[in-house]
Amino acid sequence: MGGRLTTWILAIALLATGMLSASAVTGKAQARPAVSTKVIGSVTVRSCDVVTSPGSLTWCGTVKRPWDPRDGSLGSFDLAFAVVLPISGKVSKPAVVGLEGGPGYGSTASGQLYVEMLQPLLADRALLVVDQRGTGKSSPVACDPDASVSACAKSLGDRFDLYGTELVAEDLGALISDLNLGVVDVYGDSYGTFVAQVFASHHPELVHSLVLDGAYPVTGESAWYPTQGAALRNAYTVVCERTNGCGKDSTGTIALLNRVLFKVRANPISVVAPGADNRMHLVRISPSTLAGVAFGGTYGPTTYREFNAALLASLGGDHLPLGRLVAEYSYQGDAEPVSVYSSGLNIAVSCHDYPQLFDMSEPKAVRKEQYAGSVAAQKSIGPNLYGPFKIAEYLNSGIGEQSLCMPWPIATRNPWKLPGPPDGRYPDIPTLVLSGELDTITTVAEGDLVAAQFARSRHVTMANSTHVTAMGDVNNCASQLVRDFLIDQNVVLSGTGGECARDIPPIAAVIEYPKRITKVSHGVGQTAMDAIDRYLQAAGYKGLGLRGGSWSASGWGPVVIELSGYQLYQNLAVTGRVRVDFETGAVEVRAKARGRTFEGHWNSFQGGAGAHVQELR
Repeated sequence: MGGRLTTWILAIALLATGMLSASAVTGKAQARPAVSTKVIGSVTVRSCDVVTSPGSLTWCGTVKRPWDPRDGSLGSFDLAFAVVLPISGKVSKPAVVGLEGGPGYGSTASGQLYVEMLQPLLADRALLVVDQRGTGKSSPVACDPDASVSACAKSLGDRFDLYGTELVAEDLGALISDLNLGVVDVYGDSYGTFVAQVFASHHPELVHSLVLDGAYPVTGESAWYPTQGAALRNAYTVVCERTNGCGKDSTGTIALLNRVLFKVRANPISVVAPGADNRMHLVRISPSTLAGVAFGGTYGPTTYREFNAALLASLGGDHLPLGRLVAEYSYQGDAEPVSVYSSGLNIAVSCHDYPQLFDMSEPKAVRKEQYAGSVAAQKSIGPNLYGPFKIAEYLNSGIGEQSLCMPWPIATRNPWKLPGPPDGRYPDIPTLVLSGELDTITTVAEGDLVAAQFARSRHVTMANSTHVTAMGDVNNCASQLVRDFLIDQNVVLSGTGGECARDIPPIAAVIEYPKRITKVSHGVGQTAMDAIDRYLQAAGYKGLGLRGGSWSASGWGPVVIELSGYQLYQNLAVTGRVRVDFETGAVEVRAKARGRTFEGHWNSFQGGAGAHVQELR
């Protein structure tokens, strides 16, 4: 069970925002320290390699933190962290704190991505990444992913209400003080932006500046998240409008979606299709599963590329391409280890900090009545809130989790509340807000709301970008703006920098999914692009072709995808190799089909780039 800001799979989350580069995974060699332990501030740390950075050394450690600062009888836990320091030991600029999203992901696992984003700045400053309580190596919440919400709460015992973001902020403040880091710059992504806002408002004396990438408002948001519907309609519209040949003759994505919804509301469609787990599944194409696919597309380019053509194919009687998107959304493979992602922590945070449609101080029976009343009222005053989906379709999709916390216990010691500023106002801290134009989870409108709450702020929207923009940034636009901001906040807040935000290449939509192909070279190129999309969707390193065959992948820099009889079309099986460099966008293909050999190369990061394949004579 995932929360509002939970990505399907950590790898997809990283690939989605510019694709994970080789150095982000393997790191680069760093000199070994002469000693294996040292003291930073008052904390003894040990050398480690969870994060590697040229010219730097990484030190790992833990500090004891009370579960409840007001009640020592509940014991303590080890708060795990890593600090990246210049080999010289000379730090002259504020440290940067990286805060990961979810809720449920620890930050140390993403440390390499923070290093890659900040690399030019790390010669004279430190980077701190922390696994917040309940994640990573900091006593991760180990609820069974298939357990009920009430069972998860029961498994936490007396600590069920001790995972809120205010306590996370207290842990972070204490650690920064223990490490004697002074005033810090904070970069948060997704739920990490929520933590960053709470931390800044409760400990302004420790914060030099804020970067909020994919900002989720702590205050001012509604439990209905009313900006999502408009963001969805805009995202699919602009992807189609910016693709040559897409949207002709009233075949724009939203128009097609309305036509498919009209059909499946009366008669849902069942189809056997390949999931992201390398298995075939019987799936149901229904309004709710389509809502999950459509809104879930925000985590990467694949659904934005394929949704239009899949809808068009379904209207023509071929339901397999659309069924595949449903299967990939529904079947993501085995659950991640709790040390990677804690679904229980997600629930504990959501049910303590997030806005609700019911009163969390009331028993479940009362909440149920309040929820039903809220839903009925919304259907009456704004039935098209998530249009083209109906409210009930959205709520049943797995994306809308407004009923998630109905069974959560009543917290009397540490009751539910929005963890906003103690005095109702955010401190005067320089703040850069980044949004992806195509983000439907933390929308551009929500970014506007967050930016407006800080007196000195700037909000920059990255064109044609999805959820979280600066981590794994192959366009070097959002990441450069972050670096510029950390160097000189006033210059960036004045409007300088970020001009590249409007020039990020659009996502090129697939135009159609014919069952059969006539031009073999074109078919080989489209097959290669389809295999790359499957790699981005997959839970592992192998999967199935749309109409037959399989693929497997290896390596990181570049990724090599081996095709074995891979069929995007009924009459074309392709066997060969697709080589993708996710740092440069370069794609190379060498494959056989119908007894002939084909080669091709192109750059997927260039606007309007398509597959260029020709037969070898």
